Amino acid sequence: MFRRLRSVALVSMLSAALLTSAPTLGGATEPLPPDLGMAPISDLTVATTAAGQRQLRFSATIVNVGRGPFELSASRTSTGSAFTVSQAVAQTDGSRTVTDVPATLQFGGDGHGHWHVRDLESYELVRLDNGVKVGTSSKGGFCFFDTTAYRLSLPGAPQSPVHSASGCGVESSLTVSMGLSVGWGDRYPWTLPDQYIDITNLSNGQYRLIATADPRGTFVESDHGNNATWVDISLSNRKNGAAVKVLGYGPAA
Repeated sequence: MFRRLRSVALVSMLSAALLTSAPTLGGATEPLPPDLGMAPISDLTVATTAAGQRQLRFSATIVNVGRGPFELSASRTSTGSAFTVSQAVAQTDGSRTVTDVPATLQFGGDGHGHWHVRDLESYELVRLDNGVKVGTSSKGGFCFFDTTAYRLSLPGAPQSPVHSASGCGVESSLTVSMGLSVGWGDRYPWTLPDQYIDITNLSNGQYRLIATADPRGTFVESDHGNNATWVDISLSNRKNGAAVKVLGYGPAA
């Protein structure tokens, strides 16, 4: 595994440096950082497997509402070595400022067949009455690219997808690249293998499902304070199975 060479605090300092280091002279280059967030959570449903596991399933979409694209590249010297990951931040003169980030990759062998960035998103379920965390998603890695138009009215938003699944590579790849354009999102639908939280042992009650982009503050962004969204739900057991009811939504990107 690729060792974390920098703490979250150091990455935050690096983010600030990238956002403020441009010269202030007229016409000088300025950074165009991404701003990651989550679209509203959707498609909530409860499914029961053949083995009796109850799963809270849902669709989640990470989005970029910043001034520039969110772009990562990774490389390794051989198929037996770990990837080194870097992020490119666009500049107003069309160039890119590239810096290493403490991210790791894992191969998606569950039918995805490509490389994932670990901890790009997190999903947690907490009780509404006391805030106790009662579940987390089994999905830990994500390959991201432009799947869903989100806010194409943003300055610099392309009107068609720029980044595609091909950048996620295959198991033998020595280099991969992923991106999320301004105004675009990457949607993970509720039907994917790991897109759920195990609720088998939960009692009836009210809960909050929280989805967070870049939960560890790993990547350079213009704002790390607006990365999460949530939906409040009621879970109940019925004769014909468990049911979920939406109670309300929190702010989204």
